[in-house]
Amino acid sequence: MSQENVEIVRAASPPSGTELTDLFADDAGALHRLEVVAPLFHPEVEFEVHGGVGERLRGTGLQQLVESWREWLKPFEAFTTEIEDCIDVGDERVLVLIRDHVQPRGTDSRIESVGCNLVTLRDSKIARIDFYPSREQGLEAAGLRE
Repeated sequence: MSQENVEIVRAASPPSGTELTDLFADDAGALHRLEVVAPLFHPEVEFEVHGGVGERLRGTGLQQLVESWREWLKPFEAFTTEIEDCIDVGDERVLVLIRDHVQPRGTDSRIESVGCNLVTLRDSKIARIDFYPSREQGLEAAGLRE
């Protein structure tokens, strides 16, 4: 089951190098992009962003997750994520090690950061995603040490 969980998470994740500002754009193709991945998610998928600036961002449902990404991406001209690894950590959880490359609007500078997403599955569907802006936070949440 653990390799199956890793494969579900990989299938639901955009390929490394995908421009997320395009992927989450509110355009004519938005509904189709959502329909393609929807079967991989539990209908009441929960998500939470930990350790960010300001209030914690959390919500329920795939549509709310997409809307939250759209809001999150507004300050960026470009935002790509590389998936470095997906690690089965037991208890129906997969830790996704990511490296983000972002360009804030109005600048030519690119910023790189490393973080983690801890994905919990239920009934072979993604039921929860916890986003951690640092590797240390994600590894600790998964019960791992770097």
